[in-house]
Amino acid sequence: MSEAREQFIAGKRFLREENFDRALRSFEKAWKDDKENPEFMSYYGLCKAVRGGEIGLGLELCTRAIKIEFFKAEFYLNLGRVYMAAGNKKGAIKVFKKGLRYDQGNEELYKALTGLGFRSRPIIPFLDRANPVNKFLGILFKRTIPNLFTRKK
Repeated sequence: MSEAREQFIAGKRFLREENFDRALRSFEKAWKDDKENPEFMSYYGLCKAVRGGEIGLGLELCTRAIKIEFFKAEFYLNLGRVYMAAGNKKGAIKVFKKGLRYDQGNEELYKALTGLGFRSRPIIPFLDRANPVNKFLGILFKRTIPNLFTRKK
């Protein structure tokens, strides 16, 4: 296994442990060894934005990683987190939803989306969410057919 790959794996471990300083250092070493690897690019961009405060660089690297491998949901998760670090909730929701199109079973993307308070459409779309009919039907369906509103695996 290459030194860059080892650094990358260590960086992911540090990220799971929420040790952003060590994750940033590991991802930086991996990325500097192979600047064209989209995985290294995406995770380094995430850490640069979240820990280093360099939102512009984070956006650029995460977006470039997606352009190389658009089908990897974890890259959308990273880009969405960069948007969140920038305070752009709408952008993050849009990116998370796009990532779910490529990997509908991705728990992390789904958790990130619901954590932002994303709600599904009202039962009757042309009525306001606060309309008593929509509220009643939403509660009724949620209680009688709970699986109707849960995500499909």
